[in-house]
Amino acid sequence: MLYANFHGLDPNAENVEISVRPACFYPRREGVGYITLSGFTVCRAATQWAPPTAYQEGMIGPHWSKGWVIEDCEIYESKCSGISLGKYRQPDNDNKWLHKKYKDGTQTERECICRAQYEGWTKERIGSHIVRRCNIHDCGQTGIVGHLGGVFSLIEDNHIHHINNKQNLAGAEIGGIKMHAAIDVIIRRNHFHHCTRGLWLDWQAQGTRVTGNFFHHNTLPNLSETEEPDPTALMGMGEDIFVEVSHGPTLIDNNILLSHRSMKLACQGVAVVHNLIGGGLAAVGIGTDNGAKTLSSLRYTPYHVPHRTEVAGFMTFLHGDMRFYNNIFVQQPMHPVLKAAMEAMKGGSGWDDGNVAVGTFPYDGYPTYEEWDREFEGYCGMGSEPSDRYYMHLPVWAGGNVYANGAVPWEKEKDFTKIEGVELSLGYENGEYTLKTNLYELLPKLDTPMVSTELLGEAFEPEQRFEGPDGEAIVFDSDYFGEHRGIRPVPGPFESAGAVLKL
Repeated sequence: MLYANFHGLDPNAENVEISVRPACFYPRREGVGYITLSGFTVCRAATQWAPPTAYQEGMIGPHWSKGWVIEDCEIYESKCSGISLGKYRQPDNDNKWLHKKYKDGTQTERECICRAQYEGWTKERIGSHIVRRCNIHDCGQTGIVGHLGGVFSLIEDNHIHHINNKQNLAGAEIGGIKMHAAIDVIIRRNHFHHCTRGLWLDWQAQGTRVTGNFFHHNTLPNLSETEEPDPTALMGMGEDIFVEVSHGPTLIDNNILLSHRSMKLACQGVAVVHNLIGGGLAAVGIGTDNGAKTLSSLRYTPYHVPHRTEVAGFMTFLHGDMRFYNNIFVQQPMHPVLKAAMEAMKGGSGWDDGNVAVGTFPYDGYPTYEEWDREFEGYCGMGSEPSDRYYMHLPVWAGGNVYANGAVPWEKEKDFTKIEGVELSLGYENGEYTLKTNLYELLPKLDTPMVSTELLGEAFEPEQRFEGPDGEAIVFDSDYFGEHRGIRPVPGPFESAGAVLKL
């Protein structure tokens, strides 16, 4: 027997479809590499929920292989995930935490990763896929999902929108893109909007670069209908980018981030460079424990040999190790429900603090590099007095940022500019988004640094530079539109701009 809600429509008069197929274009066996899927419309599959501890199926997917190209396709109405670049089935280890209940999901996740190591998860065999110019929309869980299998991939020029809008699925693993272990993955020039979450990079976003993307309206789809701020109900309020329990190095550069919450940063080792940021930074310094009631429950996650899959070590999170250079932060009007939720969640829940106030101030209390470095002066090995030096927050670097309309800088930031009266208005007409702003009329000429791999240094735990996937140095001398930057670049993603920007 089937039960359905037709929302007042007459099923005898309407076209009713019931999806039962588990996938549309998906090999039955592993290792079927170097397939190109180009120009297809792919829709309506009853895909299964795709957590990282389980076999990750999608409506389309390479099923644990290498070198697929998925391009110029329209992909929609998957019950769960549109495209899966995810994990193979580990028969006696599949979602083990559900049926062998004594280990939590974090521990079984670590076991999944280690097992994959000795079962052939290598750069030579897995990943290096390309997903480009696809229109991915109206999927229940994710537009693109992936754990382990999406390493070294390129995801570019896609339109990813209206994901998880029905809200019949909830919890972790929700987003336009949700990837674990996005090692050396480049996510560029995509348009994310009207997703519960835009982009969620969970665990091992090592060498990941998010560049030149356009994010807006990524939050709960029924937010305007919510009258009372219930912090529990709003835990999935969403944001443009969520980086979780990753040691980096992760690059977020030249993006437009206009949702109420721009970034959720329960992580360390991230460089935020030349972005336009119109929402809050959330979950700074929290969200990396497992949520035990009275006991310590630290989440230890792996970091890798640079540009490889081999695990180099495991560590929990000290937080910090963050770089903010040449960004523009604009405080936009706060949504009243989210503002009320932020006030109700003061101090944080352990997972989220609901922040929608804009600026780098959530890093107040974190040390500069010089302050952190002094903790180690004169120390040359074991045997000294007990110290917190190895467990304190890691340093923060910041420079060349602009804070508008009351956006607040990190308390130790010195080289910043404040301006007022900035207007941002996102319009949509004839299938095209435009950003109307007076920002560039108000920006003074600034002595900003040219940002590069050399300036950014290396992420603390993996000891890896903020560099390209082949180890090449990066100079951030091109803007969102590909225009060349001057020696003293303009902050934000645009080197030059008028009052109306076509995006």
